[in-house]
Amino acid sequence: MDVIFNLAEKFVKPFISINAQKENRELVQLSVEIDQLVNNMTIIGYQNERQIVVPFYQIIRFYTQDKHVVCETVAGTYQVRQRMYELREQLSESTFIAVSNAEIVNKTAIKSFSLTNSGSYQIHLTTGATTYTSRRYVHHIKETFLK
Repeated sequence: MDVIFNLAEKFVKPFISINAQKENRELVQLSVEIDQLVNNMTIIGYQNERQIVVPFYQIIRFYTQDKHVVCETVAGTYQVRQRMYELREQLSESTFIAVSNAEIVNKTAIKSFSLTNSGSYQIHLTTGATTYTSRRYVHHIKETFLK
């Protein structure tokens, strides 16, 4: 893929254009990711009565803990007000993957997989933490990573 700058004084505001023969799934996903980066999508996290703005690209995973949804980053963990189903709709599928009903992981934070005796996967994260897929999500993990 080539990156070409088209500079002209007639452009009052910068914009990004994707040029191709026809629209496909990868190009649509690329546009979503560019939009997220350019518009710096964020979520509000709560920690010790403080509100903290957390950019999506810093998030390692979302999971439920004590009936709350928690956002984990390298800097710490924060409670968020969104529900897991809302986050699944809001997050980019090329960046995040649901590994169970109670957890969504950033794909770039996944270090490796191990198959368990029960047939699910143990996921080793770059932070040193480990998590498990539910059996319902094993097929989706195989499709996405283990082709």
